[in-house]
Amino acid sequence: MFLTICHSPPHRVHYLFTIHYSPFTILSHAMHFDALTLAAIARQLTRTLQGGRVQQILLPDAHSVGMEIYADRQRHYLLLSAHPQASRVHLSEQKLRRGMEKETPLLLLLKKYVRGALLDTIAVPEPFERLLALGFDHPEHGPTTLLAEPMGQLSNIFLLDAGGHILGLLKRVPPGENAQRVLLPKRRYTPPPLQDKIPPLDDGSPDYYEKLRGLLTPGGRLWRALLDGVAGISPTLAREITWRVTGDANGPAAPEQMMALASALQELWQLPQSDGWTPGLALDDEQGVIGFAPYELHFVDEFLPTEGISEAVARFYGEVERDPAGSTDAYAGMRKGVAGLLHQAEERVARQLAALAQDEPEIDEPAQLRTQAEWLLALSSQVKPGQRHLSIPLEEETLTIPLSSTETPVQQAERMFDRAAKLERAALIIPQRRAQLEADAAYLAQLQSDLALAQNQAEIAAVREALRDAGYLRQRPGRTLKVAPDRSLPLRYISSEGFAILVGRNARQNEIVTFGEAGPDDLWLHVRGAPGSHVVVRAGGQSVSEETLQAAAQLAAYHSRLRGERGVAVAVTQRRFVSRAPGGRPGLVHYRNEETLLVDGALPSLAEKA
Repeated sequence: MFLTICHSPPHRVHYLFTIHYSPFTILSHAMHFDALTLAAIARQLTRTLQGGRVQQILLPDAHSVGMEIYADRQRHYLLLSAHPQASRVHLSEQKLRRGMEKETPLLLLLKKYVRGALLDTIAVPEPFERLLALGFDHPEHGPTTLLAEPMGQLSNIFLLDAGGHILGLLKRVPPGENAQRVLLPKRRYTPPPLQDKIPPLDDGSPDYYEKLRGLLTPGGRLWRALLDGVAGISPTLAREITWRVTGDANGPAAPEQMMALASALQELWQLPQSDGWTPGLALDDEQGVIGFAPYELHFVDEFLPTEGISEAVARFYGEVERDPAGSTDAYAGMRKGVAGLLHQAEERVARQLAALAQDEPEIDEPAQLRTQAEWLLALSSQVKPGQRHLSIPLEEETLTIPLSSTETPVQQAERMFDRAAKLERAALIIPQRRAQLEADAAYLAQLQSDLALAQNQAEIAAVREALRDAGYLRQRPGRTLKVAPDRSLPLRYISSEGFAILVGRNARQNEIVTFGEAGPDDLWLHVRGAPGSHVVVRAGGQSVSEETLQAAAQLAAYHSRLRGERGVAVAVTQRRFVSRAPGGRPGLVHYRNEETLLVDGALPSLAEKA
């Protein structure tokens, strides 16, 4: 066991203990919260939270601790999770919610010793291990240390006193045959047993490189050799290093790779010192978001950079939605993957719109440039060598033309004519392109709504295939996709008057409802200003009661991004006044001659499914 002493003003001492663990040996592309990820998180927390005061502590679930920390005049939300399959530490953009009604012993201790304390130190005591130490100082109870061990099945969270004794912990480990270490309150904290592995960086030992070469047994896989023989290596990191050495994430090991391997290890493990993190999400063409890393991953289909490592981790794990009965989303993983692909497509459209805004000329810019060129050409003989400006007095103002020092007046005028012509073409093309991109943005927003409302695998897969059909997913050469067609049908309800009410739950179904099944005299409904379902009342021009209209409007609000909101504005018009929007995206429409109803985004009680 190693003892690291960190000093913080005014000369307080916090005792931090090194943890040694055995990394996972899952033979897959599963992503892991590894030691480098934790180092990147620690750096982000230091910049964001150090010196802040803990305002609130709660338990979001049985495996996690959440904190609200006020630092730099902002509230920040920190999550520490010891979940066996999702252990992690990261900042959350959303306020954390209490998920445990009962106050556990650890929560009571945290409220006593940590709530109201200052966060003095944030440290990773051992660079190759997954241990994060948060040092707090309470005005009444003094210093304590909160230790997070995000180690998969062995994950735990501890609160230690200044002497290194356990005040409280999330998971107790009593004495027993299978206990590698006993973890109980009042006992001194002990780390896991030390693993016999070489460090990823040269530790100065004379035989370091011979040991590294010894891992490279011909016939084996390099990533597996790294996983078994080098400290601090996760399957993700092992595959990335293998790609950097061999060009293939599943490449073979060979003794002659030793220097290239040492260079790749050094490049990655110097990131904590250089602060050269490049966090992002790993994307797969079929599964969507499949992982994250604080360094660029090359062996995945695409690596999507994020603003910070916390954003990447939070987006990968996501927030588990719960219904009032407490059940979880059975398709959360698949939904999360498609959500990542959608986010990638939305960012692409946003970048293209921003680029258009920069390139678009002012309304009169081409005409002004052409006027300057005409005057410059007409008066070129009057321009003297070295002259910097040409001033032409006009009736209302003086036209001043900056002169080029490298071109003749005629050459400059010709260039200005060319530039004016390009701007005139841009003035015609850019509005059309902007309209197309804005339609794509609206379509992607509709797909986000489709994904949120999808109730099974087929409907989630239909969103992914809609993205592919729209050109936002690339097809790898030589790869044939076998995708089952989406045969889901719109919902059908019967109102108390006997009118059929049709509800499209995604873009494809909206197209069917509006342009396949609705007649010109039927009523058409859609929420204003948000993506959602097309709803049709098959009235055929007959008078519809207020009760039926209210039910149809509530169905439109309920099957939209505004579900659960109060006072949702829903547009109502006849189907004859609805037309397809330019661009050809399914379900995108223009409508007119509408009225507006205000309803709650709740399922109406009077409607019955047909």
